[in-house]
Order: sequence, then C-alpha cells, then structure tokens
Amino acid sequence: MNMEYVSCLQKLAENLITTYQNTIFSHSGNKGDTREKVVIDYLTRAMPHKYGFQSGEIFDEGGMNSGQVDLIIYDALFSTVFTDGTNKILAPVESTYGIVSVKSKMGIKELDNAIEGIKRYDALSRPKAKEGFAYIMPDFAIEAGQNIKLKGTNQQNINCIFAFDTTVAKETVLQKIQHAGCVDLLVVPGKFCVIGRRRSEFGLDQANQALFDYIILSDKSISIFVLFLQLYLSGNKLIAGDIRNYTLWLAKQSKLIT
Repeated sequence: MNMEYVSCLQKLAENLITTYQNTIFSHSGNKGDTREKVVIDYLTRAMPHKYGFQSGEIFDEGGMNSGQVDLIIYDALFSTVFTDGTNKILAPVESTYGIVSVKSKMGIKELDNAIEGIKRYDALSRPKAKEGFAYIMPDFAIEAGQNIKLKGTNQQNINCIFAFDTTVAKETVLQKIQHAGCVDLLVVPGKFCVIGRRRSEFGLDQANQALFDYIILSDKSISIFVLFLQLYLSGNKLIAGDIRNYTLWLAKQSKLIT
C-alpha cells in the first residue's frame, strides 16, 4: 500500500481541523460559513480537479429544489452550474454527484436534519439513461451495436455527513443510518467513519459476506472518508440533461420571425 498517499491525506486533514479550531468567529452563522469552507478547501485539495465543491442549491427539471445544501459535489469539467458571483452555486441535479451535510457538533436533532436534507436531494428527478447507451462522461455516451451489449451506466447519489464532533453514541448513529437507508458516509474526525448503504462501486467483505452499515474506528477517519468518497465518485457516471429539448422548449415560448 502507498503509505505516502494516506500520509498526504492525513496531513491535509490535520490542517483542516486546525483551521476550523482557530476561527475568530463565535456567531453561529459566521462559524457555520467557516465550517463549510474548511471542508470545501480540504476536498478541493485532496480530490481530482474534475470535481467541484461548493455550497448552494440544487434543482431538477420539474422545478423541485433541494433547499440550502452545505456542500455540493459537482462535475467541474463538463456540466453546467450557475452562480451570481457569490461563493454559492445553483446546480441542475444532473450536474451533481452528491452532497455533504456539515455539522459543528452533531446531536440527534442535527443528525435528523442532515438525513432530511439528504432525502430532499434524493427526491429530485434525474435524467434517465437511454436504452442501449453507456455514458462515459456527461456529454459523451457509447451506443451499443446490433451484436454488442453494454452494461448500463451506474448513477446513484453519494450522500455524506461530516460532523466535527458529536454527542450521539456511535451505536445510535449507526442505527439511524441503517434506518434511513440513504446515507453513504458519515465521518467524525479522529474518531470514526460510518460506511452506510451498500454500493456497487466498492465493498469490504468479511467471511465472504459483503459489509455495509458498519463503523470503522480510527484516528485517520477523515482519510478513510476521502478514500471511500474517491472510490464512489470514480464509479459513478452522470447523465447530462437534454440541452436540445431545453432549446426547443425555449424557442417555442418565443416569437419567431422568418
């Protein structure tokens, strides 16, 4: 195993915690902005640059909205996201891979709120894959020929919770994650990382049984969180929105002169 890789992740994680603890703000709103920013900065440094990380809102084709999201994971290369010049974005759901709910001190109420936010995101409607197509990138798909079969594109939201500290017992956290059935990763720095629902990208086995909904106790819990996130992102392919249909719809709403 490349220990230098993990060592780099851990050094960046230590910087994250130090920066958060040294914030000069005490007001909950300003402290919340700092809390989100340090996680965004960490992931920006630790993850490939094709992934973007920012706070904001997410919407779908039907006009449904996620509400405020602490941290949106989005495609920074091929997909559209909008901004009004602030440090927040408004993203079509098809441009996003997942979300991270960030908490300073997570009690039962904060954990429940994070899960509810994830459920709102999961309720947004994504574009469907066309039959016989495998998406390599959001703007590029391969079409199956007459004698060629393609495995369908894997696309599932990646839902995470990052809590700087918690007053909730580990066993209770795990029970709530199991019951929710929609959380993939939950991390408390220096203490533990919960690996949630079963995913197709990667899984640990024990006695030939797939492991999911379990806790890893480790002082390197942030590094574990990032490694799992990298694995999940590498296996997840986005399906782009149909820009042609958007264009046709807008043209039909307009007055044409020929």
